Order: sequence, then C-alpha cells, then structure tokens
Amino acid sequence: MIHEKSSNGFIISFFRQIKPYKSIKLTTEALRIQNTPNAGGSSVESEALSFEFFKKFFNAELLCTEMEVSYFPQGGSITDYVLTIFGKRIGVSVTRAMKKNFQEYTIEDADILLRKKLKGINQSSKNTLLKWHKQILHVWAFDDNSVDLLLIAWSEIDTHLKSNTVLVVTLATKSQELFVNQKIGKKCLVVN
Repeated sequence: MIHEKSSNGFIISFFRQIKPYKSIKLTTEALRIQNTPNAGGSSVESEALSFEFFKKFFNAELLCTEMEVSYFPQGGSITDYVLTIFGKRIGVSVTRAMKKNFQEYTIEDADILLRKKLKGINQSSKNTLLKWHKQILHVWAFDDNSVDLLLIAWSEIDTHLKSNTVLVVTLATKSQELFVNQKIGKKCLVVN
C-alpha cells in the first residue's frame, strides 16, 4: 500500500501500554514531536506515540514536525508530521476515535471523523510545499467497537475522498492517557 502511489487501504494494529506515558523511553525523534510547539492541538502524546509506533515497527525516520512544513496558500489543514518509510516521504495525520463525557462511540461519529480528517489530508497534500508520496491517517481507538465502526465507515467512504491515504487504526489498551485532552482534562469513554 505504501509503495503504490494511487492506492488506499487500511491496517489494524494493537498497542498495550504497560507503564505511564511519562515513563516510556521515547526515541529522540518522538521526543522532538513531543517537545516542539504544534498548531495548538491537545494530542501531543498521541502524536509522539504515533511516530514511535512507525519507528519501532517500520524503521521510520522523522523529516518534519507539524510546524516545520510549509504550505501555500497558508491557513488550511496541516499534517501532524512527515516521515520516511520504505524510502518514501509520507505525511501523517493523527487523531483519536473518542467522545467526551463517556458517551458511546457511534457509526456516525466514525464517519464524521474520517470524512473530516480525509478532507484535511487532501487539502494539506495539495497545498504542501514539501511534496510527499501519500499520507497515513493514524487513528487511536479505545475499544473493539470503535475499531469495527471505523472500518465500516471507511468502507463506505468514496474512493475519491480516500484518495491515496492509508488508514492505520491502532487499538490502544491500558492507554487512558491517549484519550485525555491534557489541556482541559476531559476524558472519553475508555473501556480497557
């Protein structure tokens, strides 16, 4: 999927956190993502662990963090980080499948999340001055149900919107920190 520029698809992966986030020994590149100012999001942990995932499993190399990528015109959607994997330059957008106040995650939530992120991915791919081969949409999911709903929603989205994006859904267990907005302290429904 990564080598073929025009193809899209999905990968399911699993992450079981065995110690608190602050105790995880991150690579230098993941620490760079963690410690570099971003565009104002509240998901520093999910972005740093996303890169760590690609580094550990695919020997990815970090090229640019979120604020190091230039766009024209400016002001639209941006990519969280850029890496090289299998010799290809890839943009990565990271998100979490979650709802506030312990509400149940639904197919509508999955559909809205994927469509919103895919529109942003297509815009950032079009406007970046640092051209990449394709993008990965990395979604952290908190339970089997949200994984299933994301894959159902993905299968129903038009190929044109998916473009050449690869969806990577990671089921994260024992990973409550990934699903807490650190700035406001709100948690989603987490069943681990």
